[in-house]
Order: sequence, then structure tokens, then C-alpha cells
Amino acid sequence: MVQEGIQIFALSQKLEELYDEGFHIIPNHLMIVKSKELAKIVDSLANSIDDDINIAKRILRNKEEIIEDAKIKAERIIQDAENERRRILDESSLRREMEEQAKAFREKVIQECETIKMKAFGEAEGIRIASNEDALKMKDGAQAYAQQILLKLEQDLNSLFQVVKNGQQYINELRNLNDENEAKYSRENQRR
Repeated sequence: MVQEGIQIFALSQKLEELYDEGFHIIPNHLMIVKSKELAKIVDSLANSIDDDINIAKRILRNKEEIIEDAKIKAERIIQDAENERRRILDESSLRREMEEQAKAFREKVIQECETIKMKAFGEAEGIRIASNEDALKMKDGAQAYAQQILLKLEQDLNSLFQVVKNGQQYINELRNLNDENEAKYSRENQRR
């Protein structure tokens, strides 16, 4: 149809050229033009207009078919758009569900980590308390052992001190006895 429109435009241009080439007998009323060319242009115009009218009639005859075809194409486009919308919504719902599951999983992991951390802190505190108790027991045990050693050492020193005292007393007794013997010996020697 566009081609026919171009053809009519070309024919109207040829008519203008024919008019310009024509000889004016009475200006703006009567003129002489080449009749063959005018007949040719008029026939071509009639044919072109007939073709356009036939195409229009064919379009009118086929309008129901064209409208039905357009409706089918429109419904297909609408159905495709609806399917795409559903697919996008399904993907969106799936993505949202996956994000919610990921969020729930993340929160669960964080909670489990907190539980493990608290348990570890509790165990560490228990170990620290047990270590402190063990250290106190060891300190008490070491002090008790040192006390026993010191008591034993005191006893040993007391025994040794007693031995030294006894030894000194024995030596004093020996000395006294010796002094007595010497004095006696001296007296005997003097008596002699």
C-alpha cells in the first residue's frame, strides 16, 4: 500500500509537470496539454486508485480475519507476559524463600556459636576454678609438707641439741672427773 501511495505521488508530480509544460489559452481557465501523456497519467491514476480500492476492499473483507489474528497474537503476547510474570514471581518467591532460609540458618549458626561460646566460657571458668582449687590444695599440701619437714627438723635438731648437751655434760663430767683425778693425783704426789 505504501508503494501505491508512492506511485500516486509520482503520478501527481507528472500531472504538475504536464500542467507547467501546457500552453495557457485563457489563463487559469483553458490550456493545451499533451493528450497522450494526460491520458496515460489519468489511466495510471485510475489503475493506482483502483488498486488501492481493491486493497482496501480486500482489507475490509479480511478485517475479521486480521482482527482475529491480531486478537490471537495479542492473547499470545498477554499469555507470554503472564507466564513471564509468574516465572519472575516464582523466582522472586524462591529467592525470598531462599533468603529467609539463609537468614534462619545464619541465625541458627549464630545461636549455636553463642551456645558453644557460652559453654566454652563455662568450661574455661570451671577449669580456672578447679585449677585455683588444685593450686590451693597443692599450696596447702606444700605448706603442710614444709610444716612436717620443719617439725621433723626441729625434732632432729632438738635430738641433736640433746646429744650436744649430753656430750657437753659428759665432757664436763669427764673434765670434772679428770680435774678430780688430777687434784687427787696432785695431792697424792704432794703427799709423797
